[in-house]
Amino acid sequence: MRDDLAGIALRAVVRVMGQPITYFRSGQATPARGVFQASHVGLDPETGVRVNSTQPVLLVNFEDLQFRPKQNDSVEVAGSVFQVRDSQPDGHNGWLLMLHRVGAADSLEMIYANTIIRANTIIAAGA
Repeated sequence: MRDDLAGIALRAVVRVMGQPITYFRSGQATPARGVFQASHVGLDPETGVRVNSTQPVLLVNFEDLQFRPKQNDSVEVAGSVFQVRDSQPDGHNGWLLMLHRVGAADSLEMIYANTIIRANTIIAAGA
């Protein structure tokens, strides 16, 4: 019952507070929604001490990504490209992705490559 309520709550949070994202893996682009935070507050799992971080994070619903996010996958959020450093189940039917901003030159190259992927997908769908 709790998992059902947690899933309902997470879907509502992502629907209301989330923004469109594009998740990239192995040349495939997956559109989804996620809640992006430029910085993150967490707990050290060994000591329980609060840890503040400037590392950006993204919360995504299990239902939006039907696969486990992997290290070094890429995510485009609000025009910026990030690399996935780590992914952890959040305990409430979602993934918490720890991200790293990709440099401007790498970002342009990645966006260019992703545009080609999207164009090929559109062409294949119309053929």
